[in-house]
Amino acid sequence: MSSTKKSDRVGSINAHGDDLLEEGKLDPHWCPCCPFDVYPYIVLIFIMFITFGSYWVFDAPGAIFTQLKAWFGNGYNSSMNLNLYSVYSYPNMILCFFGGYIIDRVTGVRWGSILFCGFILLGELMFSVGVQFKLYYLALVGRFVFGLGGESLTVAQNTYTARWFNGKQLALAFGLVLSFSRIGSSVNFAVTPFLAAISVPTAIWFGACTCVFSFGACVCLALLDWHGRKRVKEVSTDEDISFKHILRFPLATWIVYGICVFFYIGVLTFYTVASDIMQHTGPEFSEETATLFVSIPNFVSIFAAPLFGYIIDKFGRSVIWIIVSSGMLVVAHVLFLGNANQWWFIHPIPIMLWLGTGYAMLAASLWPLLPYIIAANMLGTGYGAMTAVQNAGLAVFPQIIGALQGASGIEGTRLQYTLPLLIFIGCTAIAMGLGVLLFFVDVARHHGILNATGEAKEAWRAKRKAEQEAKPLISDEN
Repeated sequence: MSSTKKSDRVGSINAHGDDLLEEGKLDPHWCPCCPFDVYPYIVLIFIMFITFGSYWVFDAPGAIFTQLKAWFGNGYNSSMNLNLYSVYSYPNMILCFFGGYIIDRVTGVRWGSILFCGFILLGELMFSVGVQFKLYYLALVGRFVFGLGGESLTVAQNTYTARWFNGKQLALAFGLVLSFSRIGSSVNFAVTPFLAAISVPTAIWFGACTCVFSFGACVCLALLDWHGRKRVKEVSTDEDISFKHILRFPLATWIVYGICVFFYIGVLTFYTVASDIMQHTGPEFSEETATLFVSIPNFVSIFAAPLFGYIIDKFGRSVIWIIVSSGMLVVAHVLFLGNANQWWFIHPIPIMLWLGTGYAMLAASLWPLLPYIIAANMLGTGYGAMTAVQNAGLAVFPQIIGALQGASGIEGTRLQYTLPLLIFIGCTAIAMGLGVLLFFVDVARHHGILNATGEAKEAWRAKRKAEQEAKPLISDEN
């Protein structure tokens, strides 16, 4: 694959030198009534809105599976419902990686985000028409098109966040972005089943309207980013960036990617089957009640993610937080396994609160790590690769679980619900083990910066800023 020199590009994230927030050189007169510059926080509001619609509609098939089954007819089963998730994730095994490359080297983050948000809107409109007229394969294609933009838009969102808040407030900014995005997912689980009680098309078309709203926010964000382009520091380089640089990412980067894969299987893939498990094991809750329970972790993350972001910004120790959060998910799935096998009964509400706390803790500690181990002009590509690897897991595991649940001798037995829980326990345990490995790799190869205190990270950022002013580097560490 041929590479393109940065100096020859037009409209890229770095084309106007807008990689890093130039701290201390913002226009102090933009809002004279404020003691600090408010422009980055206005930008942050729109950064949070651009994925609201995609998070709302992503989990709609899981939130109203029973209603979809009744709407499409008896031929609609769990495997078909899980396919709506897999066709979203399969293209993102590759496309969000290319999305990061496109953001860094071709379109820039502004046009890239509008492009990807447009795919989301188009795909959701196709999905809505497919559901409206009971055309399952059109709905499936719509989810595929939705997937062409879904995770790449998240890459753009992460890139926006990292460039506007590349400082001591980075983890807090990521926490706020995550929490607001999860409002869409949380409210979907709570509201979509009630809208589906009116009619299934009503629930689906309402989700399409949230995507229209997010597309408008995306356009506004691009305009705000263009208007504020002088507020970000110019970092220029004539060095080529090509895909070979991804292979030269530090080992710690790949460990972070591994943690991301296995941890999110224990959360997002769990969401796809959690309601069904709670409806058919233990006290066998109703569909409405079980779906509300599934929404709890996202509601928790709305408040907990910014809190953990603030704590991690202030006190650091990100790797320790990663290990603890992964351990919390292991415990949560073990508790659900005990409920399913009737070894004990612990109400799902405290388990879901516990799981949501661990989820928020991981998100606030893991995603902000990349700027410490790869260069700023590779962040879009780095986040794209991270999201691609994540989606590989989110594409494969729902189909593995669907195949196991429908296998002869398993379907209709307790194993149909306990085998997925055993998979989730294994995946989150692997994430915890990778967290321990990251701790030692960080000490050996990165002088402990990933698990450093907040003060040490601030000193590191100041040093790296001085180095970047001289010449930005693509990370070539082994």
